[in-house]
Amino acid sequence: MQITNAIIRQIYLYYLGGIMRKNILRSLLLLAILLFAVSCGKKNDTIKIVFLPNETNDSLKKSREEFARVVQEATGKKVEIVTTTDYNITVENIISGQSQIAYIGAEAYLNARQRTKDIEAVLTNAGESGTLEDARYYSFIAVREEDANQYRSGDGFDLKKLKGKSMGFVTNSSTSGFKIPANYIVKEFGLKNTDEVLGNKVFSKVMFGNSHPGAQVLLFKGDVDVATFAIPKSFTIYELTAGKDFNSGATYKVKKGAVAPFGDYAGKSFTVIKSIPVYNGPIVFNTKTLAKEDQEKIKKALLAKSTTDNPHIFSDKKSKIRGLFLKENPNVGFVETNTAWYEGMKDIK
Repeated sequence: MQITNAIIRQIYLYYLGGIMRKNILRSLLLLAILLFAVSCGKKNDTIKIVFLPNETNDSLKKSREEFARVVQEATGKKVEIVTTTDYNITVENIISGQSQIAYIGAEAYLNARQRTKDIEAVLTNAGESGTLEDARYYSFIAVREEDANQYRSGDGFDLKKLKGKSMGFVTNSSTSGFKIPANYIVKEFGLKNTDEVLGNKVFSKVMFGNSHPGAQVLLFKGDVDVATFAIPKSFTIYELTAGKDFNSGATYKVKKGAVAPFGDYAGKSFTVIKSIPVYNGPIVFNTKTLAKEDQEKIKKALLAKSTTDNPHIFSDKKSKIRGLFLKENPNVGFVETNTAWYEGMKDIK
């Protein structure tokens, strides 16, 4: 077979075209890798911190800013504060990696860990002992003070008397505003699960306040007969008028001049008919989107004495400044924690 110049030319052009196609593909691949690297670099240049609705009110604006400042000074990176009005949005924000740091409830954290191991509890606020031993707050099942006698039985209260009442929860993903008290109600009434709590087997009506203050407002307005919520130990809008602080039987009254939304309910009181201990919520890192070196720097900065002594982060109950956490004594600050500690919460339910 005779190979003509035309055939040779066709072979050459085909070979040259193949090289060009490979070079184009190689160039596109390199460009994609470069763009990905640039986008990752930009993402890591900014650290986002997301807070639950309970920590997003105006009275804690300075506290959020101070927390962010500690993170910014530790890492040298820009820090953005993300506030939400919904618990589910907060949790999704840290799970997805849109935010790199979050402060969430214990139960919400454990549920999130079932979906991804990328998030990790690293710190929580210590108890009065300065350790994890008593790092607790309390979930309340509460009624208006004037209605409390309806639920009394001997020296305590009978939760069976909640039958047929209207109930206000925070959200169905809130640890102390739903998960913990709802599980207690499940046991009290012999239900199968918390879905039945939301049905009509116990309550005539169920409403959600979408935040802890929102659930309290439902109770004060008379929209519900009973509500579940927690009040931070650093909260200064209430005064204890009867019983022992954070115990069943305690009665709290809204002070005059209280911050929104409580200002409209000055003088209103609620009585705790059941107080349930809950592990303090964790400071959570998304370990996939927060660089390892930043994790260590942030943890060290939050454990530092300068953070513990910052009244906008840890405040004395008598202080005019409201911090994110109550500083019950000089021992109180952040302490290291982990998933295993939170998994032990089932032992106190």
